[in-house]
Amino acid sequence: MSSPLLANAEMTVELVSMLVDTIFRTLFIYDDRRSRKAVDDVIIKSLNEVIFMKSFAGAVVQAMEKQLKVQSHVGCYRLLNWSVLLLTKSQFSSVSKNAVSRVASAQAGMVNLVMQRSFRERRACRRIFFHLFSQSPDIYKIYIEELKNGRFAYKEGPELIRLLLEFSSASTSRFEQCKSIFVDIYLKTVLNAREKPNAVLPSSVKMLKRNPEIVLEAVGVLLESVSLDLSKYGIELLSVVLSQVRHADEGRRVGALAIVRCLSQKSSNPDALEAMFNAVKAVIGGSEGRLQFPYQRTGMFNAVQELSHAPDGKFLNSLVLTICSFLLSCYKDEGNEEVKLAILSAVASWAARSADSVQPDLVSFIAAGLKEKEILRRGHLRCLQVICKNADAVLQISSLLGPLVQLVKTGFTKAVQRLDGVYALLVVAKIASTDIKAEETLAKGKDMVFHISK
Repeated sequence: MSSPLLANAEMTVELVSMLVDTIFRTLFIYDDRRSRKAVDDVIIKSLNEVIFMKSFAGAVVQAMEKQLKVQSHVGCYRLLNWSVLLLTKSQFSSVSKNAVSRVASAQAGMVNLVMQRSFRERRACRRIFFHLFSQSPDIYKIYIEELKNGRFAYKEGPELIRLLLEFSSASTSRFEQCKSIFVDIYLKTVLNAREKPNAVLPSSVKMLKRNPEIVLEAVGVLLESVSLDLSKYGIELLSVVLSQVRHADEGRRVGALAIVRCLSQKSSNPDALEAMFNAVKAVIGGSEGRLQFPYQRTGMFNAVQELSHAPDGKFLNSLVLTICSFLLSCYKDEGNEEVKLAILSAVASWAARSADSVQPDLVSFIAAGLKEKEILRRGHLRCLQVICKNADAVLQISSLLGPLVQLVKTGFTKAVQRLDGVYALLVVAKIASTDIKAEETLAKGKDMVFHISK
């Protein structure tokens, strides 16, 4: 094949037919770079002619579809490369969207075959598509539109969809425009799949390891939606998610904590829950390095709090005692107020699960906290409010009535502590409704309580 010869020849149907036939004969013959480049040069030059473009397009699609039928990888990368030349070196994409759709559909199958080959071929395949999408934004939009309209299904083209996802996620603005499309594919493919959901969970772990920032939300949706006991996968998923729980990005922390909560809610095995707590505890203790920044420690204690959403059970009582004891010791060693508040929230959530957890050491801890400065004092009051949601725990904190009444009085006399007084009054009311002696004590100061409540 000679480019000078083509330059002087008029493109006729006969010449185009002969040329296309000759090009495709080289597919399985030429294996050196120089010869292949020469063929590519002929294709690029000839694509300027509409008559050649149409004939070549039909031949490329037929060749790709034939390879898919026999599932042969021989020549797949070359066919992919030629199909990309067709899209980038001619006006083919502007001629017919249906024609482009057929090319993209055939490419999807080809990519699956190439991605089973050597690292070099996989890298080359990724490179030509990334080049196609970056150099031809309009063609990229066509592929996304094809994806949106479901013209190539996940099962038929998972590798091409993955390339589209990878390319899209490289740009925040680009990904935001098409994120809903990928989420929709995920929901339809995973949540409406006939296969059992637990077949998907191992893949979720791999995806979280590879691109956590992309799939956190999707994995959270999956775990929330499936009716499946997650005990078996709790530790494996948690070990991946905990790095996101303490990530600098707040969005990632929120997404990761939602997964922790779901794992806790859907793990019926007591051993699994305890193992998850021990995993979190180990990280807090420095198993993966010192948690230097407050947001890291806050994230981890928030994870402890999320674990409190575990199902009810007899085993929970002993675990609550263990966790509350651990949290109290962490509070004493912590110097940052924000982290201390996170610990208090975790204490509250766990203590509210079992009245047995409200032991003298916890009551003494809260009593001391009521003497802290404003922010931490208020944190202890909120902690008490949550604990009081468990009616069985109210009697155990009745010894705090004196300090709480004092806070109510202070709130009445000092405007800056009015909010503390209201918090304290709410807890006092809970205690009074349960403890007769407490009610009698309050009766003596009813005028004060009346004025505060007003």
